[in-house]
Amino acid sequence: MTLRSLMATLAGLLLAATYTPVCAAEEGPKVSVAQGTLQGVSGDGIESFLGVPFAAPPVGDLRWQAPQPADSWDGVRLADQVGADCVQDLVNNPPGPDHDNVTSEDCLYLNIWRPAGVPEDDPLPVMVWIHGGAFIMGSASVTGYRGDDLARKDVIVVGLNYRLGRFGTFVVPELLDEQVGQPLGNYGLLDQIAALKWVQDNITSFGGDAGNVTIFGESAGASSVNFLMTSPLARGLFDKAIAQSGGESANLPDMGQSLRDSVAWAESKGIADADLDALRALPAEVVLDAPVTSVAYPFVDGQAIVESTPEAFEDGLASPVPYLLGANNYEESLMVWLPGAGDAMVKRLGDDASAIIDLYREPGEDDKRAVERMWGEAAMTLPARSRAQSFSAQGNPVWLYRYSYVPEALRSTVPGAGHEWEIEMVFNHPYWRSKDGWTQTDAAMADLISDYWVSFARTGNPNHSDAPEWQPYTPDQDQLMEFTPDGAVLQTDFAKERLDALEEALFGED
Repeated sequence: MTLRSLMATLAGLLLAATYTPVCAAEEGPKVSVAQGTLQGVSGDGIESFLGVPFAAPPVGDLRWQAPQPADSWDGVRLADQVGADCVQDLVNNPPGPDHDNVTSEDCLYLNIWRPAGVPEDDPLPVMVWIHGGAFIMGSASVTGYRGDDLARKDVIVVGLNYRLGRFGTFVVPELLDEQVGQPLGNYGLLDQIAALKWVQDNITSFGGDAGNVTIFGESAGASSVNFLMTSPLARGLFDKAIAQSGGESANLPDMGQSLRDSVAWAESKGIADADLDALRALPAEVVLDAPVTSVAYPFVDGQAIVESTPEAFEDGLASPVPYLLGANNYEESLMVWLPGAGDAMVKRLGDDASAIIDLYREPGEDDKRAVERMWGEAAMTLPARSRAQSFSAQGNPVWLYRYSYVPEALRSTVPGAGHEWEIEMVFNHPYWRSKDGWTQTDAAMADLISDYWVSFARTGNPNHSDAPEWQPYTPDQDQLMEFTPDGAVLQTDFAKERLDALEEALFGED
């Protein structure tokens, strides 16, 4: 089971309730952007601008085109409700509790949160969130992604949508003819780039510093962060990057494979020669028709993505910006969605499997649990360490973490911090897994972690006063900050024996 397969088949993990502001003023704050004037909402010291279009609706002839500029408007546009989620398969990938936002192809919107009273002469750092969801689901409207509590720490938070599934990744021969010389195929990634360009052009009007933008994301959002770091088209659009559980993104398909997949799908719908007009006339529900996994993951197109992530980092193609990354200690929680993944990993390890499994076995434990733990680290922890090694060796500033904290009320129910469990701490408010709220200990950990993230966004260094020192990663020491039930603990040579053994077995010379 490759990371491409993993990320393309994750389902049902990352959606929760739609965010709606709880307190809206009759006359909300107004901001002028390139397209016109926006009127947001305010409450509890936070001003929100929701459902802001950053590109034209990608519908009709704009389906499967790079994002086009958003239309201008006359008068004042209300920005008091989130925009539609991008079209996604809600049958096979059901959303989380209480998420009932509408879906549409007209979905290229973003949300902005800022503290009230931002001084004009002291612009704030900007944090741009890229949601996860295996490139087939998710949205910026999820309650857990609302940016108000981060904005209270004197930053501006932006959350964006991007096209998903076959709407976000698709290429047929007529598209090559129609869009000669243009970046094409990876439309979801191009949407992210368009949103970042919109931020560059407009965030100053909100009191943000266009010269101090941090991109951060989790799962497919973290994979996107890594793609953006290595994409020539995203150069200069951000100044820092945070990747939370971004996996490997190795062995990406190339243009030829993506063409074959897309043409085969078109033929399965009775469309001869992948006729583009006929494809654009298909109802959205037909475009969503399974399987989406073979075409949902980004591919090497030569412009937006020039190499798979490990190769691009190793070859020095990543933007030399401060980089913070890591993974959780129970990433194997994903295996519930991936039957057979453990067996596939054991097969991939070959003759080395038994010895490596022993390194992951705890006293009295059987092979099954040890294999799960090994799979989780191979999927997320090892790729993060590998990127930290190659990026740091090139002289770039890197901070590595491991998230092992579980809220107190949940500790008897799970063996560790599962995939995406750190999100609520980063955004500094309980997420749907902590729907009954936090203890004082939980809240203190959330405040600590969100302060590290905000300090990183502000200065390029996560350290802040009254917090354990987080030393940057260096090639000669596997240094990471582990967030544990006992607090933040700096670890040196973390799990070196077992990770080195995994790395040698999976990627060593034949």
